[in-house]
Amino acid sequence: MALPLKDAFTARALGIAWNKYKQTLGLSPYLGRSFFGTDKKEGLDLKFIKGSKGLPVALKASNFDAQAPLRDGIGFSDIQNKMPFYRESYMVTEKEEQDYASYQEGNPDMAKQVLREIMKSPLDLIYGAMVVPERMIWQLLAPADGVPKISVKIDGKDTYYVDYTADNGAAYKATHYFENISAADKWSAKSTATPIQDILDVQEQHNDNTGEVLSTFVMNSKTWKMFCIAEDTKKQILGVTAYNEGMRLTANDVKAYMLDMYNITILVYNQMFKEADGTSSTFIPDGVVTGIAGNVNQLGTTWFGTTPEERSANKLNGEFTLTETGIAVYTYLTNHPVNTHCVVSEIVLPSYENMDSVFVMRCYMVATHTTKINGVVYRAGEVIPSPDEKPVSKVEIKDDKTFSKSDIMTMKVADLRKLASENGIERPDELTGTELKDILIERFGL
Repeated sequence: MALPLKDAFTARALGIAWNKYKQTLGLSPYLGRSFFGTDKKEGLDLKFIKGSKGLPVALKASNFDAQAPLRDGIGFSDIQNKMPFYRESYMVTEKEEQDYASYQEGNPDMAKQVLREIMKSPLDLIYGAMVVPERMIWQLLAPADGVPKISVKIDGKDTYYVDYTADNGAAYKATHYFENISAADKWSAKSTATPIQDILDVQEQHNDNTGEVLSTFVMNSKTWKMFCIAEDTKKQILGVTAYNEGMRLTANDVKAYMLDMYNITILVYNQMFKEADGTSSTFIPDGVVTGIAGNVNQLGTTWFGTTPEERSANKLNGEFTLTETGIAVYTYLTNHPVNTHCVVSEIVLPSYENMDSVFVMRCYMVATHTTKINGVVYRAGEVIPSPDEKPVSKVEIKDDKTFSKSDIMTMKVADLRKLASENGIERPDELTGTELKDILIERFGL
């Protein structure tokens, strides 16, 4: 006979199940966390978190004792001691409780299977809590604007910034940030870009400013592809003769060359997470490269604090356990109505004492959402050219003719194909009217 749900679905059982569950997920270790230590402190508050030269960070822009929201997604629900407070909850549905009870006596194997399915949702909450510090770390290590700060959205509404610089990043950015401004220098311009030289120039600049040598450069796979396909990269590694003969260059060849010639290690980090709206993103933005000095063992520490659930565990009417250093798991039963609940919470923030040992490069700009610049529409993920760069194969929206979604939806197929052809959509004659409408609506950002 299987245990009653209140005895089987406990915080301790979830903690044990989590250790097995993360193995089945095949999760790679988070790269950002490897650059930071991990520690826990009771009574952790913002004044304990340090930035450059040991200076305290600042929270710019709370509600307390809020009931845990029953929702999906990764976010923060509150500010505790001026620290971002993550809390998500899950309630076992009445149907799930009935399914488990129906198998409890007669079919214990099926009861175990139902229990495993019930546990998946709270285990995903623990997974979400694991993602939070990694997202924070990469907001510090790879800010697209060069300013290390952590964006905190409370309950999907108010946004705060944890600022790690004293002057909105002006002084830090002046010596720790590089951006390719001209069209020819952007890594997206493969015929003229010089990625290897850019990295060497940044390495020299950082060494002149700090005496440190940047030995590790991290980027995502899209940025790495730009690095590898640049004509200058191929010529330098293959030699002009082999390049002209069409010899093939692999990504491993490029990594080996950078290590052998310049003692530079290239790390390609493409691990992804899901935003609250369900979209997937890489921790490192496209077009951003992070250089890290080789003489530093840890850039900072990921600090976990004490959540209200942990602080009051011995007073609570339920079960409590702690996992992954600082993630609190609490299960309890309500009487009216009778429901089983699980709450997962954490208070976490990285300190970043060695931020001066990091250099950020922005090698090209990418649209994060559909946007219009100078009459040209760019979809999410498309490279945005510099002001002096002529856009290629984009939708030019002329002042004398704009299109609404209604215009597109009511066009005849012949007109749709003509409009598609004029706006750089290949082989419009092979597409149906419905396909053309979807493409044009997305292309125009309607």
